Amino acid sequence: MVKAPSETSLNGRPRATDRGLALVRVVAAHPLGIALADAARAVDLTPSTALRQLRSLESAGFAERLPDGLFVPGSELLRIARSLAASAALPRLAEPMLAALAEHTGESAYLAEPIDGRHAVYAAMEPGTHAVRHVSWLGQRVPRRGTAVGAALAGRVEADGTVVRRDAVETGVTAVSAPVFDAGGQVAAALSVVGPSYRLVDDALLRARTLLAAQARALSALAGAPVPPASRSPRGRTARSRRS
Repeated sequence: MVKAPSETSLNGRPRATDRGLALVRVVAAHPLGIALADAARAVDLTPSTALRQLRSLESAGFAERLPDGLFVPGSELLRIARSLAASAALPRLAEPMLAALAEHTGESAYLAEPIDGRHAVYAAMEPGTHAVRHVSWLGQRVPRRGTAVGAALAGRVEADGTVVRRDAVETGVTAVSAPVFDAGGQVAAALSVVGPSYRLVDDALLRARTLLAAQARALSALAGAPVPPASRSPRGRTARSRRS
């Protein structure tokens, strides 16, 4: 159904949507609270119309009305803000985890963040200590399909909380990845250890997986993850590598 001109803004969105978004911005800008009259004035609405919009935002968790009548950001709005803040800070927060992984495994360690449903990007890395090491992926995009990073970002990990892929992006290279969870309990990134396949085998691979799982849990905790990720390993399968 085509909306009447009075119901549609110049940008094509319903006016009610514009009003709601404007009120979200106003409430978010006043974490200590804003009065109904002030919120209505800020978005050029009558108090009665603003109240209806704010009640809708309140029911969705984007606003909350305090006993004194002031409106403050709601729990859902705060959750989104925490999640975005943690995601933006992840490369910085991951620095000690990446350094520990590189030091104790000798292999290069990476933090990958999703770009979209098909790709991720390596946003931070610490080079390994071996003379022959993997150092070429910082800042590069990597496909999610068929890779360790993609499986970790999708939460498809083994019982130990990690996943292994050999030759998925480069022949002769093995990647071990683990998901990193944000404040909302969602997978926000993946930690990885990447090295030559001839070296990441047997005890060395087991050690890398154990260290990686521990560092991913530590980074998740710094990002505010509410539940220890170790309890989220969904499949409980026998840990094994798989050629893709």
